[in-house]
Amino acid sequence: MRGLFCAAASLIALGATMPACAGGVYVIENGEGNKAIAVKKEAAVLAAVPVMPNGKTNQGFNYGMLYELPGAAAHVMRGHVDAKGSIAIHEGPLPYVLYVISGSGKLSLNDKGGGQIGEITYKPDDVIVFQPNTLHGWTNGDTAFEFLGVELSAAQK
Repeated sequence: MRGLFCAAASLIALGATMPACAGGVYVIENGEGNKAIAVKKEAAVLAAVPVMPNGKTNQGFNYGMLYELPGAAAHVMRGHVDAKGSIAIHEGPLPYVLYVISGSGKLSLNDKGGGQIGEITYKPDDVIVFQPNTLHGWTNGDTAFEFLGVELSAAQK
């Protein structure tokens, strides 16, 4: 019995250290005779992001690309932040649309020096649209924060 308990504990520990997988990705394409077909793509794996490109530290942040839309320079992304986790202040160079699946917390709006100039409370079903190069950071609440994001190509002038 003790051996079974130890084996179960080992599996739980292993599962806690492995990156989370996202659900299935299905692309609906035109098949033969212009009939719609569903093509299942390989499941994405979320990877730990301990540090942002600017060197600032995250806590419990995992992120990954689910799908890259060919020819459109658009990426469908998936993110997870552990309960009480955070994403450091950063900016993205492209427009980004984020949908909150679960979790709640604070999204800080920051000036170029990193100082907080505003804040919103996010919750499930919120949609947050980021314009390029807007500094922001995330502080998660008591439950995991799950989100879906779409990174768009920069607008052409």
